[in-house]
Amino acid sequence: MPDDYGYINARIKMMRTKLLDGRAFDGALGAQTYPEFLRLLSESELSGDLAGATAQGAGLSELDTALSQNFFQSVERVYRLADGDAKVEIGVLLQKWDLVNLKSLARGLTSGRSGESLQSSLIPGGTIPMTTLQTALQGGELSVAASAITLSGHPLAAAFREGVAAYGASGKLLDLEIALDQAYYRYALRVSRNTALRHYLSREVDITNALTSRALRGGGANPALFVEGGRNIDAATFARLTDGDPSGAGEMAPILEAENSESAERVARGLLDEAARNAAAGDPLGVGVAIDYLRRKEQEIAKLRLIGRGKFYQVPNEQIRQEVAEA
Repeated sequence: MPDDYGYINARIKMMRTKLLDGRAFDGALGAQTYPEFLRLLSESELSGDLAGATAQGAGLSELDTALSQNFFQSVERVYRLADGDAKVEIGVLLQKWDLVNLKSLARGLTSGRSGESLQSSLIPGGTIPMTTLQTALQGGELSVAASAITLSGHPLAAAFREGVAAYGASGKLLDLEIALDQAYYRYALRVSRNTALRHYLSREVDITNALTSRALRGGGANPALFVEGGRNIDAATFARLTDGDPSGAGEMAPILEAENSESAERVARGLLDEAARNAAAGDPLGVGVAIDYLRRKEQEIAKLRLIGRGKFYQVPNEQIRQEVAEA
């Protein structure tokens, strides 16, 4: 049923009813042991993916695999519902995880992380096949990774190559990451016909620029690191923020005012959560419902990973609860 958001959203709303609610998370947080946490998950909608995680001798890697599989299946289900322009728009949302994975590849390869450790950080939810990402990391070098991504024909392949070259020249990983951000949002905004999606992407751009300007604050403005497409932060404001002048940040001010980078990231996540909810409320007959569902599913999996690790390492419940609240 091509480009029919009425049909797509009806199905997504059914999927949303299967997300874990507050009571389920309270139960998971209240589990006294890691096996009890797994038992509770086995009684939820995630039960079908947990066989490996509950097998004798299984550990956190098996839990990560199970949660990743559940997330991937949910994302794929949403993508398969769409056709025509709707599929392009939903594909833009999925490519956000391609962006995340390419950054993870770059960070891992430049820090010398092992292939197994690096592979565990990848999210099987984007449009780049995991086999391609695995090939990219096996060479152990950014140049090999860039060649593997180029062969995939992905829209971000050229930007990844250019970012690798920029990193080689400057030695600054931020140059590579910004090249990817600029390419992703340039492409995403170009193919987005829907107002709700454009507004959501614009909010992401503003958050990206706010975080970048905060990281560079006091070091002098660098126009090459600005990402176009936001609504609150233009190039001139970005330059002022980077120079240390906080005026003009608008709705992004809480990111600049956060006491540390961890707090700034937490504020940024909250702003994205709010933007996703607003997209669904403001665009119930368009892509807004998909934006909100995918964001909620991402948060669900992230929280379960945190709880699982906490239970496995016997972290006090209150500490786990605090980490989940800040996720």
